[in-house]
Amino acid sequence: MPRKQALVLIVEDDAFVAMDAADSVSCAGAEAVTAESVTDAIGILEREDVSAAILDFHVRDGTVTPVIERLRERHIPYRVVSGSPVAELAAKGVPLDLCARKPADYLAIVGSLVGIGSGRSLPPLG
Repeated sequence: MPRKQALVLIVEDDAFVAMDAADSVSCAGAEAVTAESVTDAIGILEREDVSAAILDFHVRDGTVTPVIERLRERHIPYRVVSGSPVAELAAKGVPLDLCARKPADYLAIVGSLVGIGSGRSLPPLG
């Protein structure tokens, strides 16, 4: 049965931040699925029809670059929300215009991904 709502993958190893992001996704009218690790996120991508993703850069088992590669292959929009230095994100090939600094406005991020919610643009990392 086709999904009626957008499904947003949240990859975040801090439970409170993941809950905040999931709540914002829900408030925007989408469904959230969470993962605490790269391994779990890749498993979800293989099983679910994910519409978009919100990723912390560093999670329990490393950086999310393998997840980003799979998202790019499938043309799934994503945003990276991180406290990591901008230079580190850029060095790993993450486009800085797809990044936001923690703490983040997750409702704005969801809106920028799937055209729902507030739809405000992301604040610059600078």
